[in-house]
Amino acid sequence: MRKALTALVTTFVLGAALDARVDPVFMRQWNEAQKQRPSTVTSSSRIAPAAEPGTPFIIHGQVIDVEGKPAPGVEIFAYHTDGTGLYAKPGATDPWRLKGWAVTDAQGRFEFRTIRPAPYPGREIPAHVHLSLVTRCCGRQFGELMFDDDPLVTQSYRSRNSSVLFRKIDKRADGSQETSYTIKLRRRGDF
Repeated sequence: MRKALTALVTTFVLGAALDARVDPVFMRQWNEAQKQRPSTVTSSSRIAPAAEPGTPFIIHGQVIDVEGKPAPGVEIFAYHTDGTGLYAKPGATDPWRLKGWAVTDAQGRFEFRTIRPAPYPGREIPAHVHLSLVTRCCGRQFGELMFDDDPLVTQSYRSRNSSVLFRKIDKRADGSQETSYTIKLRRRGDF
């Protein structure tokens, strides 16, 4: 299955998803989240606990550098909503309950096991996974991963969000889902 997924990979260039003027609330939350980073991080990680309600979901990825070569040692921080579309329950001290870290292997690959996130309740923004990459070469970069089969991913939404990659979802016989991305680093970081 992994080889078949590799053939379906599409390139995603991070960057334009984060405004040039970085939101101070985002930065405060990002910095607080980094304090929870595990002491050991590998190329395969879990975002949502195994018992989290929702459809099991696997994100396969590869990070490539500006020349298109695999980028080893890139730290990836990912977070997303739960099955109800919330990052955390109202009043929670941790605004990003479902989060995880991975570091790309020698071939620039990483994997997150989680659940399929839901869109925000009552809003027209498709479900997505936020990623920030910390690199030695190109600073910190930010992006979002969205999914082709989300009913909120309309042609109009796609045209207004050209920097976001909308990826096909593969549904497996066991009821889980998976997707695969290739992320190309830009020369300069976002934040």
